[in-house]
Amino acid sequence: MMTMSSKERVLKAVAHETTDRIPVDYSIRMDVSNKLIKYLGLENIEQLYQKLGIDIRKITIGEHHPRFDKAANGILKGQSENSGGKYIFHDDGTYENAWGIIQKPSSDGLYDEWIRGPFSNTMDLDSFNWPDMNVFDSVETIKKKVDNYQGKYALRGLLNYPFKLCWQMRGLENFLCDMLIEPEFAKEFLLKIASYETEKGIRMIRAGVDIVSLIGDIAMQDRLMVNVNAWREIDKPIFADMIAKFKKEKKDVLVFYHSDGNIEEVIPDLIEIGVDIINPVQPECMDVVKIKEKYGDKITLHGSISIQKTLPYGSVEDVRREVADRIELCGKDGGLILAPSNLIQNDTSFENILEIYKEVGSFVV
Repeated sequence: MMTMSSKERVLKAVAHETTDRIPVDYSIRMDVSNKLIKYLGLENIEQLYQKLGIDIRKITIGEHHPRFDKAANGILKGQSENSGGKYIFHDDGTYENAWGIIQKPSSDGLYDEWIRGPFSNTMDLDSFNWPDMNVFDSVETIKKKVDNYQGKYALRGLLNYPFKLCWQMRGLENFLCDMLIEPEFAKEFLLKIASYETEKGIRMIRAGVDIVSLIGDIAMQDRLMVNVNAWREIDKPIFADMIAKFKKEKKDVLVFYHSDGNIEEVIPDLIEIGVDIINPVQPECMDVVKIKEKYGDKITLHGSISIQKTLPYGSVEDVRREVADRIELCGKDGGLILAPSNLIQNDTSFENILEIYKEVGSFVV
């Protein structure tokens, strides 16, 4: 079989067609990436992607909040995933983003701990100074990012799943209760956030991305964190409407959905409303082979390599075996994009990380 371009490889895999090799993606903490770049003698993240043979590139959209930008008084330091961003720093050591979400650094400085949001103590949605839609980068600005890749890679635009931003602004416990006892409020809130994320997605599609990905957990290790009936009644129709608008804009755009945990109960729902790719298919939470056997002809699995067990605690041979098993048992007739099952943490050896890509055959020697 002739060698495919990265973009062709990903699109064929999602179309459940045979590819020259399994397509691969990358999910590693930025501080770990920086160490890996130095370890390999490289200069930047793009060189690392090329070294590992990564087939997908992520496209982000900038936000420009004039009032927030004027109030922001510092850049977040440290090594969390939010480091480098502008925030309003408060005297108590917390920091606030443009959506009024307040966090503080964890004791080791590697993570951001949620503290409260603008609706933690109120259900008055009008109490927040909502931005207009022009807060986001223009299509022309996003297209410049897209054009930089010259059509070589599958491009994945990053969006928030509305549920995620709602709970961050309201509080998780509050919003889970809202979905049960204040469903009209929960629906209004979700629709408010969905309008922003839909606008972002449409701009990205017009700029030329191949995939729109919505990121936001609805599950724990062993079950959904949301009441499934409430999710189906309130959240699912809003998600379905977003997907319909994305596919109306471009009928063959792919929809990627990320939720940690065991989402098996709603996989048929996700297929029904038009999700094409699910991530990260955590092997600690779901039987990856079973999911492939039940749904593999209707949806693509993205991820599946254990960051909780195999990568941090296994040997190189353990990693090699898990990757080989995924390819053999889940990669037949496409429908698999191999990647770590979430951000690889600081407890994982470089040898184990690299072995994923060496076993696939994407690693450039």
